[in-house]
Amino acid sequence: MNAKDAISSSAIELFSKRGFDGVSIRDIANLAGVHFSSIRYHFGDKEDLYNACISKHGKDRLLSAKRFLTAEPKSVEDMRLRLGYAIDDVFRIHGENPFLTKLLLLEVESEDHRADRVLKKTMVAMSAVYSQFFKACQRKNYIKNNLDPLFMTQSLMGVLHHYMRTESIRERLLSQKKINAKNNKEQIVENIITLFLGCRNY
Repeated sequence: MNAKDAISSSAIELFSKRGFDGVSIRDIANLAGVHFSSIRYHFGDKEDLYNACISKHGKDRLLSAKRFLTAEPKSVEDMRLRLGYAIDDVFRIHGENPFLTKLLLLEVESEDHRADRVLKKTMVAMSAVYSQFFKACQRKNYIKNNLDPLFMTQSLMGVLHHYMRTESIRERLLSQKKINAKNNKEQIVENIITLFLGCRNY
């Protein structure tokens, strides 16, 4: 891992555990095994680094949504498949770096709004992709027209974020498998799709 990636990885972990104010540049440098001047060289100040961490997750989520949801679905089954792929990919991104998911959720609940500009470019843009997908499904009469696409999007994100946030406590108290455990994610994704789109007609 190069210095820039080590800094990013360390910053994501520390920010997700302690919040922005609970982390110093020196803390990040120590965990990354670099001189603190390396952080300024690669990212700028602490707020620039924080925004870069938030941006990484947002960009990944936006690219994922665009990959699966920009094309108009050709059938009800195609609609379900596309949404399933998008949800599966959200869980993949979470599985690759759960600290990043935790950091995003921490920022969403923050009253400091320091990453609002980044969130508008990424997470808000991602929500628009989902919303347009649901509108396309309505035009095809695959889902009811009286449902608000933005409300559907926000509700879906709420379910996904809650499920990722509570992963460790469900594993600890309910003995449930992790989201990305073998043979588990597929069932979770199908349950979520059914929750939002209803049962298959066959």
